[in-house]
Amino acid sequence: MPDQYLTTMLGIGLFVVAITFLAAVFLLIYSSLQIKKAATALTVFLAATDLKISSVLKEAEETLKSIKTVYDDVGSATSNIRNISGTLSAIALQARTLGLLTEGMQDRLGIRITGLKAGIKAALGVLLNQENKGGS
Repeated sequence: MPDQYLTTMLGIGLFVVAITFLAAVFLLIYSSLQIKKAATALTVFLAATDLKISSVLKEAEETLKSIKTVYDDVGSATSNIRNISGTLSAIALQARTLGLLTEGMQDRLGIRITGLKAGIKAALGVLLNQENKGGS
């Protein structure tokens, strides 16, 4: 009887081990299938993300090129404004110089005209005196 009891217990133990082994094999197969599905989904996600990132990178490059163009245009405009400012300063200096020259000429002409008036007055005075003397 003890041998029969031991044989029955060994049979039950072997049956439990076999079922556990089969369950472990099925669990490994199921897990590997799930891992494969997850890997496929991850690959699809990465491909879609790569496409989106590529378009974003291209757009960012275009934006940076546009910003560089605007920056260059602003630099050119600033340079042009500096040139205009320098030219206006030179024109203002020339206008001041012309004003000073004109003022000097006016002063000289005023002195000459005053001298000419005085000369004409003196000459007329002399002529009138001679006429008064000669005509009297």
